[in-house]
Amino acid sequence: MKIGVLLPTNVYFAPYSRIYTDIFDEIGVKYDIIYFDKRNLDEPAAYRFTQQLNSTDGSLKRLLGYYRYSRFLIKTIKKEKYDRLVVCGPQIAIFISRFLIRHYRGRYILDYRDLSIEQRFMSRYRKLLRHSAYNMISSPGFKRCLPQEASYMMSHNISIALLREAVSESSETPPPAKLFMPEGKMTVLTIGGIRDYDQNAAVMQALANQRDFSTSFIGRGEEGADVKLRELAQKEHIENVFFAGFYKKEEEPRLIQQSTFLNIFYPRKLSHDTALSNRFYSSLLFRKPMITTADTIQGDYAQQYGIGVAIDTADGLSDKLKAFADHFDSSVYEAKRKELLMSFLDDYTQFRQAVETFSR
Repeated sequence: MKIGVLLPTNVYFAPYSRIYTDIFDEIGVKYDIIYFDKRNLDEPAAYRFTQQLNSTDGSLKRLLGYYRYSRFLIKTIKKEKYDRLVVCGPQIAIFISRFLIRHYRGRYILDYRDLSIEQRFMSRYRKLLRHSAYNMISSPGFKRCLPQEASYMMSHNISIALLREAVSESSETPPPAKLFMPEGKMTVLTIGGIRDYDQNAAVMQALANQRDFSTSFIGRGEEGADVKLRELAQKEHIENVFFAGFYKKEEEPRLIQQSTFLNIFYPRKLSHDTALSNRFYSSLLFRKPMITTADTIQGDYAQQYGIGVAIDTADGLSDKLKAFADHFDSSVYEAKRKELLMSFLDDYTQFRQAVETFSR
């Protein structure tokens, strides 16, 4: 048995592939990772296809890039004669759909983690869903955007080791007794990819120069969002804000622990409304309540389980955060947080059983 794991991007930007390969390693199944080296990172893997491709490139260039990558994929798959395929990302699944249905019917997994071109090619993607072995999605919100007649299984963007640690009684991270930091202050942290300038600016302005709050933006900016935020802070003389750029992944736990709330307030658009972000999981793992957008999948979880504040706008944000902190009950928060994570653990158990069955 040998499995091909097909990635739509660099390995660095597809950490979810480890969810599969960790299982393959444990059960002794051989596999190759094939990836699209868009950033010229030259990461170690069995096969890579190199072409510079950025998120700001036009749709024609991006489509042409994926078409070329699809030709490379088909050539490689024919050469290696894989028994099974894990196809990550709807864009490459669309481009090799005829090949998959003709040669791998019932022998491929479709792994879906972001809205993409399948929204414009839904009839073709519907056929792929129908002829796959399993259809994995990383958020229940995606069911709003996919054919209702297909069956889906959850595959969370989270390490199973971290998930098990988070729900264990021996966890090294105790639940917070209270949310106020030393001197009665609270820190709102935005970490990772700094995008969605308007929403981040609204949060920063809503808490600007308030003695009880500070905001931090740590990570790389996309399309200049972090630069524009710095310029806005300087223009409006906002002093209770901290900026830092790139950080090492191993530094993330320490940086998150220094915060009170994690900011995942996103604009209202379908891709954001339906996805579960990395910050969503970090909020749960590190016991840092989230600020998220109301009437989205993340906002629904925040309200249902009391694990954060769901807002429509940043107006009156300081009052909402103070009210959440004033009524914060550590034991209730921990119980509801663990309840949600246990449901994710159940999802993983089903996912693992499916992957093991697929690998036989």
